[in-house]
Amino acid sequence: MNRPTRAVTAALASLAATVLLQAMCSVASARPIQVTLRDGGIEPREIDVTQGTTVDIVVRNDGTQIHNFVVPDFYVFTQNLHPGETVRVSFVPDKTGKFRYYSDRDGIPEAGMQGTMKVASQPGTAG
Repeated sequence: MNRPTRAVTAALASLAATVLLQAMCSVASARPIQVTLRDGGIEPREIDVTQGTTVDIVVRNDGTQIHNFVVPDFYVFTQNLHPGETVRVSFVPDKTGKFRYYSDRDGIPEAGMQGTMKVASQPGTAG
């Protein structure tokens, strides 16, 4: 292999390693959002996400009653969670704005168990 070919090969290998490292760091830093359900409360009360990006949420029922997690604008409806149970949900928001999430009983949000999800526009777009 001649010198220019070796230089190009080395540069491409370096670039590939950099891209791979960035991808690995990006995946490692994308932690799920933790949502905790308690009798009469939900934490956090506000979640900020980005349109078009996968939202990964781990929901845990730390209450003494059965609760669930609902984001109706994005068709997210978990099963009823018994005390101590956990479920993981993922979805991709396709619109921007502020959207309610809550735990419901018979289709009615439970008192105090509501929050707001703020969906920002994709980077580089207006909205």
